[in-house]
Amino acid sequence: MARRQKSPVTAAQRNAALDGVPFRLPAVRQEEKNGKMYVTILYERPRWQRVLGADRECQRTFGLDAYGRRVYESCDGRRPVRQIIRQFAEQTGVSLPESELAVTKFMRTLLAKGLVAMKMEKPAA
Repeated sequence: MARRQKSPVTAAQRNAALDGVPFRLPAVRQEEKNGKMYVTILYERPRWQRVLGADRECQRTFGLDAYGRRVYESCDGRRPVRQIIRQFAEQTGVSLPESELAVTKFMRTLLAKGLVAMKMEKPAA
């Protein structure tokens, strides 16, 4: 079976993503243990699990190390991703390209896990 190749990201798509403003979604609980931050959110189970008798919602907890916490806490609904990348580079002493790769990859994880959402500007017509 042949795999479909991913289409390359255009400059306009990249700029739109970097101009997006991430914000944290409501957490049930946040706590700190052993130098890590643990964020607990409500999670809606997949339909197949509910058909088998599982509750509709459950709680999921995610552990964030110091770098993950720094990115997560930067998602305040005011700063665009581009600014978070620059700030992360300054705070950690890594280059801007390394910072962009690390922050955008982790941001995708936060989005996929339901810890943050993104406000995007509507494209001009």
